[in-house]
Amino acid sequence: MTISHSLFLKRSGRLIVSVVGLLTASLLTVRSAAPQQPPSPLTTQDSLAIERTTLADARVRAIVGAGRPRLIIADAEFDKADAEAFLADTSQTPPLRRLTVVVFNMQTNKAARAVVSLAQNRILAVQRIPVSDVPFVREDADQALALAKGSPAVRRAVGDTVTRFEIVNSGAQESMPFAAQALPLRSINPRDPCSVDRCLDLIFRTANGYLPVRAHVDLTKRTVTVEGRGRHP
Repeated sequence: MTISHSLFLKRSGRLIVSVVGLLTASLLTVRSAAPQQPPSPLTTQDSLAIERTTLADARVRAIVGAGRPRLIIADAEFDKADAEAFLADTSQTPPLRRLTVVVFNMQTNKAARAVVSLAQNRILAVQRIPVSDVPFVREDADQALALAKGSPAVRRAVGDTVTRFEIVNSGAQESMPFAAQALPLRSINPRDPCSVDRCLDLIFRTANGYLPVRAHVDLTKRTVTVEGRGRHP
């Protein structure tokens, strides 16, 4: 999952990001009178080719280290300079699509960002990024909830029903008796571990409303702390 719209709430020097959507493909304004068409979605073959090309790149491997890293592929977009040249009639070559791929190795806690040319099937650029810049996906929310369920502090605050909670997306309308929402968190306090670690806040909703408790989960250190206590009467 990739983030397109985020709601930032400042709390105790931290920024909480409420994920409410997915990236949509960029549209290219075509010079002719033909209707605008978004780039076609990636096929399974495209994704596999991108994965092979990215993982085989020596620059990427040098940054993230050995092991099986996670790849997060953003939707394809057109090269801005090529698109502007095409629209200005200074180039007759339609702009090529390129993708941004984030590579994150949980074992080494290292991350890289690669720009991939889909048509040429090659890496155009690679750079190291802090792990706190790695986008959050559903797997992160599931991992955070699993850590919270195993925390005695969370069990005391939420109750024995903590094992019944399931992750739902922010803003989702699913009617679930025990719903947990994951809010990606980034601290702006350099003394806070979440300024460099990958952190999530979990909030809990039952049929009676939200519980007055938050579980702060540091996915990098695999720790859980609790803010608030008490359950619905």
